[in-house]
Amino acid sequence: MRALVSAGVAAATLVGVLASPANASDTWHWGPTYSTDGKAKVTSGKIVTRPGGLRVTGRLYDGSGSGPCSWIRFRYLTDNGKKVYKSYKNCSAGYRKITMNTGFVLSIEAKVCRGTAVKITGKCSAYEGVWAQGG
Repeated sequence: MRALVSAGVAAATLVGVLASPANASDTWHWGPTYSTDGKAKVTSGKIVTRPGGLRVTGRLYDGSGSGPCSWIRFRYLTDNGKKVYKSYKNCSAGYRKITMNTGFVLSIEAKVCRGTAVKITGKCSAYEGVWAQGG
């Protein structure tokens, strides 16, 4: 009987370690967001906490097949008040996975645009909130 009780306590302790908040990542979902002409969009947006900051992922869709590219532009505010901009493009028809790692941030916003292979040229959505500290 003592061995059975000890095994039960050990199992309960192990479950507590595996389910503890210190071992779990927080996850948030965002999107979809579309360009004003509807040929670019971001879907399956997800934000996961990681040591030292956040990981933002999503799928950038280009629906034109040829010609202009789809772009997503992130704007985030670091914990020391600096604004940072990062852009990703997709110039091939279909989806491209995007991944952005940040440090500690106060907020993240994104807009989806059309552009050339070199720069954003227009047809952008408004910046939409993706994540903010405290909700």
